[in-house]
Order: sequence, then structure tokens, then C-alpha cells
Amino acid sequence: MSRGARTAERSAVRARGRKAADRRHQILEAAFRVFSRKGFTAATNREIAEAAGITPGLIYWYFPTKEALFLETVYAKSPVLAVVRLTDELLEAPPRTVFHQVASMIFAHIYEQPRMIATLRFLLAEALRAPAVRRLFREHALRRGLDALARYIAHQVDRGTLRPVDPQMAGRLFLGMVMSQVLLGRLLEFPPAVPTKVLVDELVETYLRGVLRTPDERGGRGRS
Repeated sequence: MSRGARTAERSAVRARGRKAADRRHQILEAAFRVFSRKGFTAATNREIAEAAGITPGLIYWYFPTKEALFLETVYAKSPVLAVVRLTDELLEAPPRTVFHQVASMIFAHIYEQPRMIATLRFLLAEALRAPAVRRLFREHALRRGLDALARYIAHQVDRGTLRPVDPQMAGRLFLGMVMSQVLLGRLLEFPPAVPTKVLVDELVETYLRGVLRTPDERGGRGRS
């Protein structure tokens, strides 16, 4: 094969890859709109295909089941994957940095976006009604984010930066603090009387006062 032919073949492969990625994104965006409007149980792949402008059969080429499509939509539109990446990338970073970034990311992704608030309100109601949706949220979204945070906490406990807390429980308490403020401020329309940045700062500092080793406990080492 000539050099020109090889170049053309590589270009064709890249073009097919871009087309597949674009089609996948197109389906996820359509699924987000339909799931947000109708919920998981009532939505059908036929309606999602119509919203995406494709045939129903094409959805199954990318997503084998409605459950798989729903999960990928949740991952694409929630901060779960971002939290996983962040905690893995910043495994050695100080707790103050990581907890602040996680809280800021969740607030920016959910708290500051009206469309996401409307979707969260609808999907939470759906989760209360439908055990299948509740299971999907719990096992694949909430647990995945919690496990990532727990891995970071366990590593920092081993390093002696954090007190010997239970990583899963400590992660659960932190996410609970953050999400309770999202629910209070947006779903229940009871926002704090301070800017979001001040709220995040105070939330993180309050949490750290419970889990962070003091300089004396760390043998006189500096601020984390």
C-alpha cells in the first residue's frame, strides 16, 4: 500500500470515529430531553429515536438496552464522571484542595444550571416511584461517585493527613452536606443568604474541622 493510500485510510478511519462519536452524542442529547420530560419508565426508545432523528434500531447499535442508555445519559449530564476523574487525578493533593474542587464542581454543574435543576426534580420524583430507576441511580451514579471519593479519603488516612475515619462514611457525609444544600437552595427554593462561593468555603471548612488532622496530630506539619 502506498503512503498516500495509507494516509487516506487513516483519514477515513478518523472520519468514521468522529461520525460515531457525533451520533452517540446526538442520541444522548435526545435521550436527556425525553427522559427529562417523561421519566425513565414512560420513555421509549422509539420516542428517543424520533427526537434524535434516527431509526429506533440504530439506538441499539450504540446502547443495547434502555437501562444502558439511561445510565450513559446520567453519566453525561451529571458530575459523577468528573468527580471520579478529579479524585483519581488529585490522589496526592491536599484534602482542602480536593474537597473544595468536588463541592465547587457539583454546585457549578447542578446548582447554577436551571435546566439541570428541573431535570433533577423530575428524575428524583421518578426514582421515588420506580424501583428500577432508584436502583440505577443508587448503584451506578451515587455509588460510583461515593466510591471514588472514598478511595481518596482512604489514601489520605493512610498518609496521616486525615483522621482514621471510615472512608465510605466520611465520603457519604461530605456528599450529603453538598447535596443537601442543592436540595434546600434549588428544589425547596430556600437558598442561603450568601454567595455560592462563600457557602462552598464554609461547607468545606466545617467538614475539614471534623476529619482533618491538626498540625499537632501530624507532628507539626503545615496546613493541608
